[in-house]
Amino acid sequence: MAVEPTEIKLNNKDRSATQQNIIVLKYGPELLSEIAALSKSKRLYDAILIDSTLCGYLFPAEILVEAGRLAERLLELSGALIFLKSDKAIAIVRETLTGLMSFHVFDNHAELFDYSPSLTKFIQTALGSATTFVEESTDLSHQVLMSIVPVLTSHGLDLKINMDKHHRRNLLLAAVDNYSPVVALSNKLVAGGRISEPEFLERMKELELEKSIYPVFPKIPFLVNCFKTKTPFTIKEYFLASGLVSKSQLDEMMMELNSMPAKQKVALGTLAVKKQILTSRQLEIALQDQAFYGQTEEKDNVKLGSVAGEDDKVQSLVGHLGSTDPSNLLQNLATNRETGVLSVEYRDMQFRALFEVGKISHAKLGKIMGNKAVTEFASAWKQGIFVFVQRTPPADLAKDICKVSKALDKLLLDAALAADNTEVTWKKLPKAADSVLEKLPDPKNHLADETLTDPKEKFVLSVTERAMMRRLWNALDGLHSIALVIRNLGDVTTSDAAAAIDRLLSYELVTVPTVDLFGPLTKFQTLVKRITETIGIERSEAFLRLSLRDTLGYSGRARVFILSRQADVGVDMAAARSAGTSLSVVLQDLEDWQVKYIEYATQELDRNMLLTIIREVHNAG
Repeated sequence: MAVEPTEIKLNNKDRSATQQNIIVLKYGPELLSEIAALSKSKRLYDAILIDSTLCGYLFPAEILVEAGRLAERLLELSGALIFLKSDKAIAIVRETLTGLMSFHVFDNHAELFDYSPSLTKFIQTALGSATTFVEESTDLSHQVLMSIVPVLTSHGLDLKINMDKHHRRNLLLAAVDNYSPVVALSNKLVAGGRISEPEFLERMKELELEKSIYPVFPKIPFLVNCFKTKTPFTIKEYFLASGLVSKSQLDEMMMELNSMPAKQKVALGTLAVKKQILTSRQLEIALQDQAFYGQTEEKDNVKLGSVAGEDDKVQSLVGHLGSTDPSNLLQNLATNRETGVLSVEYRDMQFRALFEVGKISHAKLGKIMGNKAVTEFASAWKQGIFVFVQRTPPADLAKDICKVSKALDKLLLDAALAADNTEVTWKKLPKAADSVLEKLPDPKNHLADETLTDPKEKFVLSVTERAMMRRLWNALDGLHSIALVIRNLGDVTTSDAAAAIDRLLSYELVTVPTVDLFGPLTKFQTLVKRITETIGIERSEAFLRLSLRDTLGYSGRARVFILSRQADVGVDMAAARSAGTSLSVVLQDLEDWQVKYIEYATQELDRNMLLTIIREVHNAG
C-alpha cells in the first residue's frame, strides 16, 4: 500500500530564493509510481527524500536509476533526490539546467552535514524522532565555519553606518569588521553572554540572506570536501561553489577576459573587483582559502594556524594522515601540552581523543573505548583527515567508559607491538586484511574446549580470547573481506581480530575459499539469456520465479538472489550476510536454482535444443 507523501515548506535562509520545497516519501513497492505521479504536476522541488530507514538499500539498482531519471523533471537546479538510511545516505543531484545528474555517497550523516548543513536540518525535521539521524557538524566543518571571516557588502556597510538600533541583527552587524573570524565574533558576543550560540548563527544567516555580508555558509561543504579529498580548486570553482559569483556573472566575465588583448588581460578575481562584484578584501580571503584548503599531495600535509587576535586566539591543527602517522600526531599534541579535542575521520569511522594539557584523558573509536581506542588508532589507521581544536568535548566522549588509564608512551608501545603481530598474520593471507575467509566445520569441538591453547606460545587461552575466536569464526562467511568483517563487528580491534584469525588458521577452522561466485553466476546469467531469447522474457521470468520458489521458498536465503522483470539474475551480498549464509551455501543454492530453472524450461524448449544451449554455455566458460 502506498504511503502518502509528506510535503514540507520551510524558509531557506541559505540562499536568496523564496522558499524551499521538500517532499518526503517512504520507500515501498509503489515508490516509482509515486515519483512518476509527482512528475506530472510540473512542480519543482529542492529535495525529494526517500525514507529507507526500514529497508536499507536492499532494492535493485534499477529502482535507483529510474527514480533518478524521473527526478530530472522534478528537481530545481542543485536539487537532490536522497535515499536515507538510519546511518547513511546516497543522493542524486541535478547539476545543470539541461538535467545533468551527479551521484553522491555519504558514509555517515556527518558527511551529509558537510555537503549541506541546511538540508540536514530539513531532513531531521521531516523524519522526526522516528529516526536515529543526528544533526551535528563534523569537527572539520565546524573548524571551517569558525575560521571564516565575514566581509560586509556595500549594502551591509550602508546598514552599519545607518543602523536602526532596534533591529535584532544589529548586534552582530556592529561586530563585523571584515577582519575578525567567526570564532572571534562568537567569543565576543556568545561568550560575553549577549547572545546564545544558536541565535548567533541565525543572525549570521540573516545577514547573509539579505546580502549584508558575502556568503559564508555555502562554501563550507565545498572547502571541507576539497580538503578531505586533497583536491586543488581554481578561483573560478571557488566563486561558484561559495555563491560569491552567479553563473551568469561568471559567464559574462569569462567572455570579457577571452576578448581582451593578451597584454591587457587581468586575473578573474581582479576583474570581479573591478566590476564591483566583490571587494578587494573578499578577494583576499578567497585567495587565502584557496591556498589553505586547496592543498595537494605534494604540499605539506599538516596545517597549523591561529585565527583572531591574541585575546581570542584559537590554535587549530588540520591535515591528512600520511606523512604524519597516528603515533607522531599523538606525541606532538602531548609534547606541545595541548588542550582540546582531536578528531580523525576516515569514511564512516571516527576516532576522537580529549587532551588536557598534553595528556589523553578520554578516547573513543566507534564502539571501542579508552585505552583500546588509542592503540587501535595508532596501530591500524593509515588514512584519514584530522582536526585538533580547542572546544568543549562532546558528551559521548566525556563519559567514564571512554577514560584512558595508561600513559601515552605505554599505549604507543602497545600499538607498535599490536601492529607487528597483526602484520605477521596478514602475511599468511593472499590479500592481507582484504582477504576473504570462510569458516570450516569444527568436528573436534575446539571452540568449546576450555583448555584450548595458543598454537605458538602454548598457554591456555582465556575466556575472552576463545570468545573472540568464536565471534570471528561465525562472522567469516567467504563473502566479505576480513577488514569489512572487523568493521561490521564494530567493537573488535584489528590486533585482537588478527590474533583470533591466526589461531583459527592454525586449528584449520577457517580457510581461503577456493570456489568463485563469479564463474558460476556468469554461466547461469548466460544460460538464462540464451533461453530467454528463445522463449521470451515473460515466460523466462516466470520460470525463474517459480524455480527460485521451489528451491528456497520465501526464506532469507531466497532474498540473496536478485531477479528483475527483464529476467536478469544476480546476487545481493548484503542480503547474504543478513541471512547468515556463506559463499559455499550461496553457490549450492545457485546451482539448485539453475537445475530447477532448466526443468521448467523443458516445458517450452525441445530437449535437444536445450542440451545444445547448456553445452555451449558450459564450453564457453
